[in-house]
Amino acid sequence: MKRIVAGLGAFVCAAGLAGNAGATNGYQLIGTGGMQKSMGGAVTAAPMDTMTAISNPAGMARVGNRADFSMEAFMPKRSVDFSAWGGAREEGGSELYGVPSVGWVANAFGRDDVVFGGGMFATSGLGVDYGEVLLMPGAALDGMSPGSAPHEDVTFDGHSAIEFWKMAPTVAWNVDERLSVGAALNVDYQSLTIRQKFGNMPFGTGPLSQMDVNFDLGRPTSQLGYGASVGTLYDLTGMVTLGASYTTKQRFGDAQFRVGSGDVAVYNGAMGLPGKYKMDMDYPQQAAVGIAVQPNDRLLVDLDVKWIDWSATHGSVTLTGPANSFDTNGDAVGDSNTTQLPFGWKDQTVYALGVQWTATDTLTLRAGYNYAKAPIDQADVMNNLVFPALVERHVTVGFDQQLGDHWGVGATFMKAYNKRFTGSGDVPVGFQTPNTPFTADSNFRISLAETSVGLLLYYLM
Repeated sequence: MKRIVAGLGAFVCAAGLAGNAGATNGYQLIGTGGMQKSMGGAVTAAPMDTMTAISNPAGMARVGNRADFSMEAFMPKRSVDFSAWGGAREEGGSELYGVPSVGWVANAFGRDDVVFGGGMFATSGLGVDYGEVLLMPGAALDGMSPGSAPHEDVTFDGHSAIEFWKMAPTVAWNVDERLSVGAALNVDYQSLTIRQKFGNMPFGTGPLSQMDVNFDLGRPTSQLGYGASVGTLYDLTGMVTLGASYTTKQRFGDAQFRVGSGDVAVYNGAMGLPGKYKMDMDYPQQAAVGIAVQPNDRLLVDLDVKWIDWSATHGSVTLTGPANSFDTNGDAVGDSNTTQLPFGWKDQTVYALGVQWTATDTLTLRAGYNYAKAPIDQADVMNNLVFPALVERHVTVGFDQQLGDHWGVGATFMKAYNKRFTGSGDVPVGFQTPNTPFTADSNFRISLAETSVGLLLYYLM
């Protein structure tokens, strides 16, 4: 039994990555706020507003004294499809989430070359809320186990959500006319909830038997985290600026869940014991470099390359339960309180290109393109049924209009093109026995597409 159910832990754990915001490299926003989003996230060498505290803290020294407010309506479409097994397709619940961010910056310490600022920024998240859906008809199992009693339909349902916020108090310094440096303290908040169930899953070494596989961590939990960011900007010439930034791993305490009897059962050797369960999930380190070219007063082009170290934090996650809550040797007796949940996330390299055109003295237009290969592939579908982190190509447009000497407004639009994976080579070896319906390829399908519309408001001091 242990070998058969071991693979379920991988994709059940993936629910821990889902949440309530997004638009997304993995599950990280391609840009924070309307201006960054409209540039496709290509702002490492071209800071535009106080959201640069997240992307490159050095930029705070170059955006002037100001306050920025942004609200994004994020609209994902995600699905899971079991039609290859005679099952059904299910959409992923709510299709509208709000993503707010606010930031400010001003001169500090009585100096014209030093600024202090920060804000509260929604930076990551996504979520699914699948209703119960047919995975495989019981009649199909009858044909695999002739002469046994009629089988029940196999079903699937799941809910997952994560909210990730970051506060980033920032100090930046214009060292001279060409060089700016900055650093930010990252204070993070994360809220996590996971619930997933496979009803009447077929197991057994003789006639197929059925049982529920349950992973229900119950009520949402909250964790505080911390990290730091540093950045620099250097004007190579009057037209060319280089930028670089680095953000450390964001370290969180364990997410702690109070679990009832049978809520975590028959998966990765889970014995169904009640008590406190803990999940260890940090947020990855990342680094970015950019080059901005401004050939004249009206045109600006920025190209960024970013690395996100997903494999270090999301290659596997440790789940800890009460004493003897997991069977690790297949004797149906609990012998460990921990299990590793591998779900196979790889690092991402993100390429972003943004163009800004100053149409008039008060109107600025922007467009962007963002691409990153998904952190999962077809071999990871069974590990990520409840978190289809698939989108790769994003296009964006936006503008802002200054209103008088101080106020300005703007808007942005983003489309992330639909991406679909079909499971291939994704079924764990333990599932591939003659007395289960599994082969090497699940042929399960997951898909994701995203659209967002944002509004921004700023005040120039």
